Parts: sequence; C-alpha cells; structure tokens
Amino acid sequence: MIFKNPLIPAGFLVLCIATPAGAVPIGHHGGILLHCEPPHFFDETPGADVKIARFQDFSLTASDNTDPSTIKAFINNEPITTTIEKDRSGAYAIHGRLPEATGKGRVWLRVSADSVDGCDNFKSWFVNVGN
Repeated sequence: MIFKNPLIPAGFLVLCIATPAGAVPIGHHGGILLHCEPPHFFDETPGADVKIARFQDFSLTASDNTDPSTIKAFINNEPITTTIEKDRSGAYAIHGRLPEATGKGRVWLRVSADSVDGCDNFKSWFVNVGN
C-alpha cells in the first residue's frame, strides 16, 4: 500500500505503539488526552456511614478543576436536582435536597463530574437513616 504522505503511516504506528491495543483516550471535549486531572470530591455532609434520624439534604465540595456543567447527583440511583455555587477558592459547593425527608433505611448517594480537561470521577457513599 502506497501513501502519498509518508507521515500518515508513521503517525498511525506511533499511536499504536504509544497506547495499549491502539486505543487513544478521548476527552469529553473530543480531543486526545495525553494527561488530565480528574475532579475531586470532599467535605460531604452527612458523612459516609453516619447514622442520622432523618435525611433530606446533602452537600459536598468539588475541586476547582471541575466542569460544573457535568455535575450529576443521584440518591438511591435516582437523579436529583442540585444547586452549584462557586466559592472563593474556585471550588464548587454542591447542594441537593430530596422532595421529602426519609426517616428509615440506607441511602446511597453518588455524585459524578468531568474535569475541565476531560477526566471523569465520582464520589459514592451510604448514609444510615433511622433509630
């Protein structure tokens, strides 16, 4: 097979060697990812595996490299609406509220997001509700 531009097969060969099985990581913005930093989540309230009498509100913070348009929250695998505020440090305060408080059971919370350079991450934790 003869190529008019000799750089095409050379470039393809480099991509195949540089990545396992020829897979090229692509970010959510469509570009090739050589390095990216995933968002980080911290300061969740209520905390992981705590026992509380009633549950309706939660909050946590996402790092300043988070793309706020990609933040998604779920409670017991159901999507929930959140409010997102950028704080003075550049991090994002995420707040969620159930339509009704729950008084008994184990609640599973999960928040996911992408970083501004295309990596994704999530935070997942359980809260025990009831006496």
